[in-house]
Amino acid sequence: MMRFIGKWLFLGTTCLVFWSCARTPATTGSRTTTGSYNDYSEDLSTARPVYTPPTATPATSAPATLPPGRVVDTPKRPGQVLPAEALHVNKRLDAILDTIAVQNRRVRYAPGYRVQVYVGNERAAADAAKLQLYQLFPELSAYMSYQQPTYRLKVGDFMRKMDAERYFSKLRTVFASAQLQPDKVDVRRGLLIK
Repeated sequence: MMRFIGKWLFLGTTCLVFWSCARTPATTGSRTTTGSYNDYSEDLSTARPVYTPPTATPATSAPATLPPGRVVDTPKRPGQVLPAEALHVNKRLDAILDTIAVQNRRVRYAPGYRVQVYVGNERAAADAAKLQLYQLFPELSAYMSYQQPTYRLKVGDFMRKMDAERYFSKLRTVFASAQLQPDKVDVRRGLLIK
Protein backbone atom coordinates (compact mmCIF):
# COMPACT_ATOMS: atom_id res chain seq x y z
CA MET A 1 0.00 0.00 0.00
CA MET A 2 2.82 2.43 0.89
CA ARG A 3 4.54 1.70 -2.43
CA PHE A 4 1.38 2.53 -4.31
CA ILE A 5 0.98 5.88 -2.48
CA GLY A 6 4.69 6.64 -2.94
CA LYS A 7 4.46 6.01 -6.72
CA TRP A 8 1.43 8.28 -7.08
CA LEU A 9 3.05 10.93 -4.94
CA PHE A 10 6.20 10.77 -7.09
CA LEU A 11 4.15 10.86 -10.31
CA GLY A 12 2.08 13.82 -9.06
CA THR A 13 5.17 15.79 -8.00
CA THR A 14 6.86 15.13 -11.33
CA CYS A 15 3.79 16.31 -13.28
CA LEU A 16 3.57 19.42 -11.12
CA VAL A 17 7.22 20.27 -11.79
CA PHE A 18 6.84 19.75 -15.55
CA TRP A 19 3.62 21.74 -15.63
CA SER A 20 5.17 24.70 -13.74
CA CYS A 21 8.19 24.68 -16.06
CA ALA A 22 6.07 24.48 -19.21
CA ARG A 23 6.27 27.40 -21.58
CA THR A 24 3.37 29.82 -21.42
CA PRO A 25 1.67 30.75 -24.67
CA ALA A 26 2.95 33.97 -26.24
CA THR A 27 0.78 37.02 -25.74
CA THR A 28 -0.24 39.11 -28.66
CA GLY A 29 0.40 42.47 -26.94
CA SER A 30 3.70 44.17 -26.30
CA ARG A 31 5.57 43.27 -23.12
CA THR A 32 6.78 46.82 -22.55
CA THR A 33 4.65 48.96 -20.31
CA THR A 34 6.04 52.33 -21.32
CA GLY A 35 3.26 52.95 -23.81
CA SER A 36 0.49 52.23 -21.34
CA TYR A 37 2.32 54.12 -18.59
CA ASN A 38 2.61 57.28 -20.67
CA ASP A 39 -1.02 57.07 -21.75
CA TYR A 40 -2.32 56.94 -18.18
CA SER A 41 -4.51 59.81 -17.09
CA GLU A 42 -6.86 60.30 -14.19
CA ASP A 43 -9.12 63.19 -13.26
CA LEU A 44 -8.21 64.28 -9.73
CA SER A 45 -10.29 67.45 -9.71
CA THR A 46 -12.82 65.87 -7.36
CA ALA A 47 -10.13 65.11 -4.75
CA ARG A 48 -8.35 68.48 -4.89
CA PRO A 49 -9.39 71.18 -2.45
CA VAL A 50 -10.85 74.34 -3.91
CA TYR A 51 -9.64 77.66 -2.59
CA THR A 52 -11.46 80.87 -3.22
CA PRO A 53 -9.37 84.02 -3.28
CA PRO A 54 -10.20 86.45 -0.47
CA THR A 55 -12.24 89.42 -1.50
CA ALA A 56 -10.97 92.89 -0.78
CA THR A 57 -12.91 94.54 2.04
CA PRO A 58 -12.95 98.24 2.75
CA ALA A 59 -10.82 99.38 5.72
CA THR A 60 -13.88 100.81 7.50
CA SER A 61 -15.73 97.50 7.68
CA ALA A 62 -16.04 95.76 11.04
CA PRO A 63 -13.80 92.72 11.63
CA ALA A 64 -15.42 89.33 11.26
CA THR A 65 -16.29 87.62 14.52
CA LEU A 66 -14.72 84.27 15.27
CA PRO A 67 -16.26 81.38 17.15
CA PRO A 68 -15.19 81.20 20.81
CA GLY A 69 -11.81 79.52 21.38
CA ARG A 70 -10.54 80.25 17.88
CA VAL A 71 -7.43 82.41 17.60
CA VAL A 72 -6.13 83.95 14.40
CA ASP A 73 -2.38 84.42 14.08
CA THR A 74 -1.48 87.87 12.91
CA PRO A 75 1.81 88.42 11.15
CA LYS A 76 4.51 90.05 13.28
CA ARG A 77 5.44 93.52 12.19
CA PRO A 78 8.82 95.13 12.93
CA GLY A 79 8.79 96.62 16.43
CA GLN A 80 5.71 94.61 17.49
CA VAL A 81 5.94 92.81 20.83
CA LEU A 82 4.52 89.28 21.07
CA PRO A 83 2.06 88.49 23.88
CA ALA A 84 3.39 86.43 26.82
CA GLU A 85 1.29 83.36 25.93
CA ALA A 86 3.04 83.10 22.56
CA LEU A 87 6.45 82.77 24.23
CA HIS A 88 5.72 79.38 25.83
CA VAL A 89 6.79 77.66 22.63
CA ASN A 90 10.13 79.45 22.71
CA LYS A 91 10.74 78.39 26.33
CA ARG A 92 10.05 74.75 25.50
CA LEU A 93 12.25 74.94 22.42
CA ASP A 94 15.09 76.50 24.43
CA ALA A 95 14.86 73.69 26.98
CA ILE A 96 15.06 71.04 24.24
CA LEU A 97 17.99 72.79 22.54
CA ASP A 98 19.85 73.00 25.87
CA THR A 99 19.35 69.25 26.37
CA ILE A 100 20.71 68.53 22.88
CA ALA A 101 23.70 70.82 23.52
CA VAL A 102 24.54 68.96 26.74
CA GLN A 103 24.35 65.63 24.94
CA ASN A 104 26.57 66.91 22.13
CA ARG A 105 29.22 68.05 24.63
CA ARG A 106 29.51 64.46 25.84
CA VAL A 107 30.50 63.22 22.38
CA ARG A 108 34.28 62.94 22.39
CA TYR A 109 35.06 60.92 19.24
CA ALA A 110 33.43 60.82 15.81
CA PRO A 111 34.17 59.17 12.47
CA GLY A 112 36.66 61.17 10.46
CA TYR A 113 40.01 60.89 8.68
CA ARG A 114 43.70 60.73 9.53
CA VAL A 115 46.78 60.63 7.30
CA GLN A 116 49.14 57.74 7.96
CA VAL A 117 52.67 59.00 7.28
CA TYR A 118 54.87 56.15 8.53
CA VAL A 119 54.59 52.37 8.77
CA GLY A 120 57.64 50.38 9.74
CA ASN A 121 59.52 48.30 12.30
CA GLU A 122 62.00 50.95 13.49
CA ARG A 123 61.14 53.13 16.45
CA ALA A 124 63.90 55.63 15.69
CA ALA A 125 62.56 56.22 12.15
CA ALA A 126 59.04 56.71 13.52
CA ASP A 127 60.29 59.25 16.07
CA ALA A 128 62.27 61.08 13.36
CA ALA A 129 59.14 61.26 11.18
CA LYS A 130 57.16 62.57 14.17
CA LEU A 131 59.77 65.27 14.86
CA GLN A 132 59.79 66.32 11.21
CA LEU A 133 56.01 66.39 11.24
CA TYR A 134 55.90 68.69 14.29
CA GLN A 135 58.40 71.04 12.64
CA LEU A 136 56.53 71.29 9.33
CA PHE A 137 52.92 71.08 10.57
CA PRO A 138 52.72 72.28 14.21
CA GLU A 139 48.92 72.63 14.03
CA LEU A 140 48.40 68.88 13.50
CA SER A 141 48.39 66.25 16.24
CA ALA A 142 50.44 63.10 15.71
CA TYR A 143 49.40 59.66 16.97
CA MET A 144 51.88 56.79 17.17
CA SER A 145 50.65 53.24 17.68
CA TYR A 146 52.54 50.01 18.04
CA GLN A 147 51.27 46.59 17.11
CA GLN A 148 54.12 44.16 17.31
CA PRO A 149 56.33 44.51 15.27
CA THR A 150 54.94 47.54 13.41
CA TYR A 151 54.95 51.24 14.33
CA ARG A 152 52.28 53.41 12.72
CA LEU A 153 52.33 57.20 12.74
CA LYS A 154 49.05 58.92 11.91
CA VAL A 155 48.45 62.63 11.88
CA GLY A 156 45.44 64.94 12.10
CA ASP A 157 41.86 64.90 13.34
CA PHE A 158 39.92 65.72 10.19
CA MET A 159 36.14 65.77 10.44
CA ARG A 160 35.65 66.32 6.70
CA LYS A 161 37.37 64.48 3.89
CA MET A 162 37.95 67.74 2.04
CA ASP A 163 40.21 69.03 4.86
CA ALA A 164 42.03 65.70 5.04
CA GLU A 165 42.70 65.69 1.30
CA ARG A 166 44.09 69.24 1.43
CA TYR A 167 46.63 68.27 4.10
CA PHE A 168 47.21 64.90 2.45
CA SER A 169 48.56 66.55 -0.70
CA LYS A 170 50.97 68.65 1.41
CA LEU A 171 52.06 65.65 3.50
CA ARG A 172 52.54 63.50 0.40
CA THR A 173 55.32 65.82 -0.81
CA VAL A 174 57.28 65.22 2.42
CA PHE A 175 56.28 61.61 3.19
CA ALA A 176 56.02 59.57 -0.01
CA SER A 177 54.26 56.65 1.71
CA ALA A 178 51.45 58.79 3.16
CA GLN A 179 47.93 57.34 3.00
CA LEU A 180 44.54 58.84 3.79
CA GLN A 181 42.57 56.55 6.12
CA PRO A 182 39.19 56.71 7.84
CA ASP A 183 39.54 56.67 11.61
CA LYS A 184 37.91 57.80 14.85
CA VAL A 185 39.00 61.37 15.54
CA ASP A 186 38.89 63.69 18.54
CA VAL A 187 36.01 66.09 17.87
CA ARG A 188 37.48 69.05 19.77
CA ARG A 189 40.82 68.86 17.98
CA GLY A 190 39.08 68.28 14.66
CA LEU A 191 37.17 71.53 14.97
CA LEU A 192 40.39 73.48 15.55
CA ILE A 193 41.93 72.50 12.19
CA LYS A 194 41.48 75.22 9.61
